[in-house]
Amino acid sequence: MKRRTIIEIISAVILLSIGWMIGNKWQIAACELELKFNIVDVLTLIVTIAMGLYIARVLEKDVQDKRIEKDMYLSKINVIESICDELENKFQASNGKGLDYKEIVNLEHRIKTKKNTIFKYILENSHGKINDKLKNHDEKLKGDFKDLRNNLTQTTVGEVEQQDIEIVNNRATYSNERTTCILSSLNTISNSLLEVKVLVNKM
Repeated sequence: MKRRTIIEIISAVILLSIGWMIGNKWQIAACELELKFNIVDVLTLIVTIAMGLYIARVLEKDVQDKRIEKDMYLSKINVIESICDELENKFQASNGKGLDYKEIVNLEHRIKTKKNTIFKYILENSHGKINDKLKNHDEKLKGDFKDLRNNLTQTTVGEVEQQDIEIVNNRATYSNERTTCILSSLNTISNSLLEVKVLVNKM
């Protein structure tokens, strides 16, 4: 056994012996600790802690509920955006040529229907300045969707060299100018929906 180890063992034994001697032979009478409790103060402290925990739990639940509600609204808006993206991709990929006309009209109808449904619930659950701003966006989007529908379905009146929309056997061909207007309408709607998502997060 190493010398250092022996010294450490001896030192430990000595310290333990001294401690035992102090505990048994010496009397420390100078220090006496007296604890006095006021029952009213104790009860007040307990009630305060309990109320704090309860309020924190209620507030946390309220925050979680609002977050869930916001996420639900945002997911619905994301669905609208995805349909807009689908419509935009069809026009970009084909340059507005040879598109399934019924499918195009159906996509536009789905966008508008979902927008009306989600805005109804959002407006019913918002308040104050945010509610006013959402109403303004709702009115603006109504105009944007009307423009989109007109661009997708409204044909040129009268005789012109090139029709804005030509439909043969349910296949629609849009002029370059009309295609540009449609893509512009979709971009405007996308920007408005983004602003709505920002407002929803502030609810």
